[in-house]
Amino acid sequence: MSDKKAKAPKARKELKVPTAYPPHVNLLPPEVGQKKQAARARGRAIFVAIVAIGVVVLASAGTNLYALQRSLALETARTQTQNLINQQGEYNDVRVASQMVQSTTSARLFATSTEISLNTMVVAMNKQLGEGGAVVSYSFETATPLQTYGESTSVLDPQRIAQVALEVSFSSVAAMDAWVRYLPSTNGITDATLVSVEQESDGSYTAAVVVFVNQDALLNRFDTTASEAEEVDEEAEPAPAPTETPTPVPSTTEDATEEGSGS
Repeated sequence: MSDKKAKAPKARKELKVPTAYPPHVNLLPPEVGQKKQAARARGRAIFVAIVAIGVVVLASAGTNLYALQRSLALETARTQTQNLINQQGEYNDVRVASQMVQSTTSARLFATSTEISLNTMVVAMNKQLGEGGAVVSYSFETATPLQTYGESTSVLDPQRIAQVALEVSFSSVAAMDAWVRYLPSTNGITDATLVSVEQESDGSYTAAVVVFVNQDALLNRFDTTASEAEEVDEEAEPAPAPTETPTPVPSTTEDATEEGSGS
């Protein structure tokens, strides 16, 4: 049984080959198909090249148009700038005069910022000397950005801005002490310091006194003038508004007279 099974023929498998309907046979040589494929590839390459050239042309045209617009805008801005410069040139004298006025005002304020009425101060101090007292000599010195004076004897006193060195003659030590104590009550004086005292041969005393001046001694002439001018401008009444003149209206009696005369 085993030998029969081994010798039995195998079943054949059917191979199905698809065939076109109707049957088609290409008898042309392969060179013809290759030429057609080459022609199609050449056409596609030409189309792509044409599209690329078109894109480049459009991009170049857009760039040139944008550059032209920017150039026109720049030219317009230059023209406006030149017109403004020409208009400003018409008022050049006014601008120069205004700058000169501002410079003069600044220089005046700077020059008079430390202006002190020294004569008025010395006269006020001389009045309190009494009999037998006199100012022999004095020297004046103001503070600068590089030289300042120390703080006052009291923290509530204004800052020192100048000093007056006096040589004063007194008849007695009591009069000298009273005068030195009185000085801080004078307007513009912060404090006074008695430096030295010498007795003369005639029995009088000569004292060296240093008087420190504060900001109350400043004149502030131009500041006062400016503030007064501002007050005058504020108090000035505004000008009355112009009134309109009423238009005359013809009377009815005149119209009736004219109609009667015409009839």
